[in-house]
Amino acid sequence: MKKILLICIAFNIFILNGCLSENNHEGHNHEGHNHGQDKEIAKVYGSDNEYLTQIALMRGHLYVGIELYKNGYLDNAKRHMKHPKSELYSDIIPTFKSKKSAGFAVELADLASAVEGEKDFAFISSRYQNLADAMATNENYIDESTKLLSKRMILVSSLLTVAADEYAIGIVNGNIENKFEYQDALGFTIVAKSILTGTVTYSEEEEIKKNKVLKIIENLSNLWPSLVPTGIIDGDAKIIYDAVAEINSI
Repeated sequence: MKKILLICIAFNIFILNGCLSENNHEGHNHEGHNHGQDKEIAKVYGSDNEYLTQIALMRGHLYVGIELYKNGYLDNAKRHMKHPKSELYSDIIPTFKSKKSAGFAVELADLASAVEGEKDFAFISSRYQNLADAMATNENYIDESTKLLSKRMILVSSLLTVAADEYAIGIVNGNIENKFEYQDALGFTIVAKSILTGTVTYSEEEEIKKNKVLKIIENLSNLWPSLVPTGIIDGDAKIIYDAVAEINSI
């Protein structure tokens, strides 16, 4: 096994402070947390939204990683499988401890190890499902009110904002500047849609509102014509930022 444990990811199936090229992608940040020489000491998240956003960011990376692996882009997949722990997991450990949760470090490392070892996809899928189940368990360490549509919409907005930030670095004037950021943005958007799809509504008004937001997210799909981008991409991060503003106004 390579140094996979040095890096302290579901979809049934996400701020940036660097990463201006594919070569320095591993040093970039999410949600204002530093992951590098100027790393701040991780603290307990002050809200369920921060906590769930961090887990959802990991889910986004992992969704993309699994899709890439399934389609034979193994090296590309490994980069995304590494990021959840190297960039995100260490920051959430104090919050897990405060919630008296075991977290999901073991399951995360098991999946990363399997991917690094280039195991067959059936094996990878089983490890991914184990991790997805563990993540889902930890997503329940929240106040019940956080599951309401109004709070889920805030979470979706948070994820899409990060997706827009990533896309802005990945695609510049139609040119592919960083395929990893482009893929991150896709993963975060897919996870945002999944979260909203699974949200229970309690009135016709809520159901209408939910469907409006889902439609807004679905309309973003053309920004990702393929999992691995090539040529000129007809997309701009402003479209995602505008979608966030529209969601926030609903």
